[in-house]
Amino acid sequence: KMAGWLRGTVKEVVSGDTVVIAGAVKSGPAPEKRLTLSSIIAPKLGKRDGTSKDEPFAWQSREFLRSRVIGQQVVFKVDYVVEQLQGREFGSVFLGQENMAVSIVAAGLAKVRTGQQNSPYIENLKKAEEQAQAAHVGLWTKDPAAQAAAVRNVPIGEEGNSANAIIAAVGKGKPVTGIVEQVANGGMLRITLLPDYHQATVVVSGVQAPSMGRRAAPPTAADGGPAAPSAATIAAASNAEPYAVEAKALAESRALHREVRLVLEGVDKFNNLFATVLVPGAPPAGGEDSLAELLVRAGYAKCVEWSLNMMVSGSQKLRDLERTAKAEKRAIWTNYVAPPSTQGKLSDAFTGKVVEVASGDCVVIKDAATGVERRVQLSSIRAPRPATRDRAAEPWATDAKEFLRKRLVGREVEVKMEYTRKVPGMGEEAERLLAFGNVETVPDKGEEKQNVGEMVVARGFATVIKHRSDEERSGVYEKLVECEDIAKAAKRGVHSAKEPAANRINDVSTPGNAAKAKQYLPFFQRAGKMLGVVEYVLSGHRLKVTIPKEGVTIVFAPSGIKTPQRAQGAQHGKPAVGGEPFADEAVAFTREAALQHDCELNVETMDRGGTFLGSITISPATSAGRPLDLALALVKAGLARIQPGMEPSRLTNGTALADAQRAAKEARLKIWASWTPEQDKVEDEDEEEAGAGGAATGGSRAREVMEVVVTEVVDAGEFYVQRVGEPRVQWVADQVRTAGAADPPAIPPELRAGSLCLAQYSLDKQWYRAYVEKAHPGAYDVFFVDFGNRERVVDRCVRPIDAALAAVPPQALQCSLAYLKVPQGAHEYAGEARALLGQLLSGGQTLVATVVGKEKPGPKDNARHPKWAGNRSVVTLVEAGTNADVAVELLCAGLARLPKLKRVRDPAAREAITALASFEDEAKEARRGLFVYGDPGDSEDEEPAAPKAGAWGKPR
Repeated sequence: KMAGWLRGTVKEVVSGDTVVIAGAVKSGPAPEKRLTLSSIIAPKLGKRDGTSKDEPFAWQSREFLRSRVIGQQVVFKVDYVVEQLQGREFGSVFLGQENMAVSIVAAGLAKVRTGQQNSPYIENLKKAEEQAQAAHVGLWTKDPAAQAAAVRNVPIGEEGNSANAIIAAVGKGKPVTGIVEQVANGGMLRITLLPDYHQATVVVSGVQAPSMGRRAAPPTAADGGPAAPSAATIAAASNAEPYAVEAKALAESRALHREVRLVLEGVDKFNNLFATVLVPGAPPAGGEDSLAELLVRAGYAKCVEWSLNMMVSGSQKLRDLERTAKAEKRAIWTNYVAPPSTQGKLSDAFTGKVVEVASGDCVVIKDAATGVERRVQLSSIRAPRPATRDRAAEPWATDAKEFLRKRLVGREVEVKMEYTRKVPGMGEEAERLLAFGNVETVPDKGEEKQNVGEMVVARGFATVIKHRSDEERSGVYEKLVECEDIAKAAKRGVHSAKEPAANRINDVSTPGNAAKAKQYLPFFQRAGKMLGVVEYVLSGHRLKVTIPKEGVTIVFAPSGIKTPQRAQGAQHGKPAVGGEPFADEAVAFTREAALQHDCELNVETMDRGGTFLGSITISPATSAGRPLDLALALVKAGLARIQPGMEPSRLTNGTALADAQRAAKEARLKIWASWTPEQDKVEDEDEEEAGAGGAATGGSRAREVMEVVVTEVVDAGEFYVQRVGEPRVQWVADQVRTAGAADPPAIPPELRAGSLCLAQYSLDKQWYRAYVEKAHPGAYDVFFVDFGNRERVVDRCVRPIDAALAAVPPQALQCSLAYLKVPQGAHEYAGEARALLGQLLSGGQTLVATVVGKEKPGPKDNARHPKWAGNRSVVTLVEAGTNADVAVELLCAGLARLPKLKRVRDPAAREAITALASFEDEAKEARRGLFVYGDPGDSEDEEPAAPKAGAWGKPR
């Protein structure tokens, strides 16, 4: 064994004279050593941004070394260290018996450089150089044409390197060769495409690997507390997701600086190129391996449907590999637990609670094991059909439904599923798959277990279906036939010659009946407590209640409380209304607790919309149950609050409601998850101000905080976002999809600038809402109001828009970053700043935006343009979960500057700018971006002041 010699695998070839060698480990990332070959110097590659070109033969030199040693086991030794070069290590590398330094010098792709310290093989190097000079090879060529051809013509900027241009030149599903220059994470690579040297950031199709994270923003030091960490500490901090390092290490070991084959799949709206990456197979098998399959098989990536849909082939294999990785709990799936599914084969038997009786032969049961509501048809029987919009109820339908409602709602039952059957839909509806089963009640005190189907048939509210011999049927079919014979003999229900009693109910619960409803108010107030049935749950606290004694159906709500508002789509020209958090949970709670239950209500008053207000108590479904005060139960569960400004002493159970709300706040339940005692103080102050006639209008207000995804980056100073969870986005998409599927007009519409329309986007051929910015002969320049991007479309790709759809506000919110001055327009760094911001905001990740100010349109702006619908929000953006600040990344890259504090008056803005100053200083010291020639910010008087937080900014 030779002293000082080590073994390792070449992980990366930086240039013709520098390599990165990884050591051998059993698992996890391997230790690395960066080694420059002793006593030689190779030509330098140009910079990616095009500020410098390759030196002659730089690419050939790097490729000579890369093609021989990448991924190979080598023997190496450190010959000497040069402290003046930050401790750079120089050494000798052998591939078998081949000295790589001698080989590259002999090929004329590097020169010998002598100094105070030299390679032990300096004489061999000099001899090889003399031979290369004599042969006029490589760097020693005398041919000017050969020297000129030895410099790559690398495309610079977005013109040739954009994903759309690359896929247009190559074609979707077509292969292209490239060399992986960098691995950002397991699923994102920077690749040089051959033979034209296009630079592309490629996302591996079909999968998503854990993120390596970004530098987090510094925490603000409290008064008298410890100081905030330094910029260096923040920069060194890692917030990588679990298994991100392992995923990146796997990708580097198989792909970095390898020649790979790409199958181009598509481009997303952020101009990211998606491709299937085929890496060289591991020896001795050879061949090619899919990088996505390697990652998924190891449990280092998960499949994502929207990306899988881009793939020409191989998506099903990725799904199968992910299923196997989940089953074996590999890596990211270590703690994976399969979620309950409402699809696939139904379980043979389950226990649950009856939530709703849809008809005399159909019930909705909440599965106790999964919490999923299942619609179960009673096997082998048919009850009269209830009323629909298109037809009246069949005789005895109401009686059959009421019979089951009284006996089943809120009761625990046992269900044995038996068969499914497809039935044709009504009208234009598609066929439906119905699930049939036997339902038996769980006995209450003093009761016996009963089969629900037998109960209904025996009472004469359903008939037994006459099955064909090859059809499935109920397991108690014979008993059902016996029960039907009994009902026929007794002439009960549908077997009776008598007509059922008329169901005369005056329904004043529909919109527009407030005047009719008000006529009942004095009678209800005099009656005191009344018995009713909850027919329908309109929202978490609004119910449709039938009062049989009075023969009327009303809308009722408990006094003094309010649940979160449900989302409502645009209709009748009214814009859509977004839902509040926990609105659906409140509806589900009320539905389970009150729907179709008997109740006792006391009407106190009525609002202007025709909703009666008072107290309501839900009757128990079993003898062991207790009456439920609905208002108190909602407040206790954190799904409702006392109306702002409502004095609890004015309510019937006000003290209990106030106590329950206080307990829910302290437990941070549901709507109080982010509650703090300070919020109550602010609300109290607001109420005092309102009581004083609104005289006090000042004071600090909490800034608006919202979760968003970025849909378009125009430049570093303008981008567009959508709110996460905004129901109007999906509603608009559904409506537009329906409108786009309709037959096109025979003659394309003639639109003027300023018109709203539907336009077809060229990349995905889908229809979206758009605003006409300019009309051309046979074409239009349009702005997509829900995403913020622009395109010129021909007249056959536009359609008129429905009035209700046009009334919904634009869902793309115009934003800019707070506290920063960024290069825009013709500035030399504008393109680089936009590219970095686009990279930071891409991938559909959820970000937290805090609005610190607003900007109105300037004199030169078109104030009627939809992008100014909500003015421009000046925001700070951080990554949800990691708190990584986008402003920090721009400042560290030297692609943004901070305003001078002397020009900032707002205290909050001064504090924020001070916290960010260390990152700007870091960029200045490293001479990055704007600061490459020093600090250009001495002409501060020529620049506008930073936006003032919490106020309207200056128009642009």
